[in-house]
Amino acid sequence: MSVATRSSPRTLQALYRANLGILNQKLDLIQILRDEFGDDAAKDCYQQPCRIVGASIGQHVRHSMDHIELAAQMAIQCTTASCNDGGRGSSSSSVNQRQIHYDLRQRGGSDEYDMDDAEGRIRRVCHMIQHEAVRPDDDDYSFEPHAVSVYFMLSGEDGDEFRLPSTIYRELGFAAHHAIHHMAMVKVIAQETFQLSPERLPLNFGKAPSTVNFENIIITTAEKGS
Repeated sequence: MSVATRSSPRTLQALYRANLGILNQKLDLIQILRDEFGDDAAKDCYQQPCRIVGASIGQHVRHSMDHIELAAQMAIQCTTASCNDGGRGSSSSSVNQRQIHYDLRQRGGSDEYDMDDAEGRIRRVCHMIQHEAVRPDDDDYSFEPHAVSVYFMLSGEDGDEFRLPSTIYRELGFAAHHAIHHMAMVKVIAQETFQLSPERLPLNFGKAPSTVNFENIIITTAEKGS
């Protein structure tokens, strides 16, 4: 196992690929629902609440999309700024402008209950990230992991937001891992409510990279021992 010791264009590309992988899994799931149940029934499945989870596939997709889209938009803003300033980094004023408010978001948007709208949003964010992900891995496109301010509500009592210092690399990683956990809940809904087998779902759907890596090690070890 190798560990990256510094930020680089390769790090940014890996973060983009991680989020694109999750977005493509969502698109695959939508197509699987259509193939399995037909278009109209699939749309009903998308918005039907699960008694076990207490939410629908659409609610989990919309919620995780909110986070990925915010992080991607900020990353593109940072990339553009870095190219314009020659990669010199962020001034204190620009840092103050780079704010992500994860808990101030639209709830109950159409992509929460309309599968076609959800697909459209996913494809738009995919296109946005893909446009950045094709940048070459050279120093012309290298930029420091710009500082950003992220805001979270840490209590439901008063709705106050708390500012946490971070970097855009960290937030792209957070968005991907956050989405994986929501896809794990979607996996429960798909299997328990709609009786989809694990084999019918996208490969490694709802699994953390560390889990996939661990399972691969187990398989490799077993194959060597056989």
